[in-house]
Amino acid sequence: MAKRVAVIVGSTGAIGRQLMPLLLASPRFDNIVVLHHRPTQYAELPRVKERIVDFSRIPPPPAGEDVEAVFCCVGTTQKKAGSTEAFQKVDRDIPIALAKWAAAHSATALVAISSVDARATARSVYLRTKGEMESGVAGAGLRSVYILRPSLLAGERDEFRLAERIGNRVLAVIGPLMLGPLRKYRAIHTKTVARGMLVCAERAAPGVHIVESDAIQELGT
Repeated sequence: MAKRVAVIVGSTGAIGRQLMPLLLASPRFDNIVVLHHRPTQYAELPRVKERIVDFSRIPPPPAGEDVEAVFCCVGTTQKKAGSTEAFQKVDRDIPIALAKWAAAHSATALVAISSVDARATARSVYLRTKGEMESGVAGAGLRSVYILRPSLLAGERDEFRLAERIGNRVLAVIGPLMLGPLRKYRAIHTKTVARGMLVCAERAAPGVHIVESDAIQELGT
């Protein structure tokens, strides 16, 4: 019998670190495949298979593995990446390449992280890049795609982000006052986003689904 496999990219990031324990605890998957560009802390865990890859040429899954769900948690900033081009390679090009790979190998569903207000016509490089990513992932030919658009993320980060820290404090105060259409701008915890990703993968409804931040909050609570 073929092994049911969950594939995760971005496992060491803020959301990926929260998603990994959920995948390991889920009875839905026989193995968790971590695709990464360098070794991670997960390699020695039971049921985890780590593969160091070049994301421009992702190798096919081994025979006997059915890719059931693909989780794309990659994300960086222009400052950390060093340039707009390097940022777009991570936040746009890797998710699109992963979606095409998932479609080519008959994955049941792909769940990707975008951003609130993402659109391909945005003036902001960040939001435009996320919007272009969404278009590319949606057009990859997958049976089921969920694109999550979280607002400002609350939770532990590897690096200190002053603007994000200030934003979280402000939203903690005004969040309860943000009602109706403004609900999607409330801060959301990385754990909640991770739980929402798993719920989406379990549903795997046909089509392309855009999940706004307030809907993620409901899924992941």
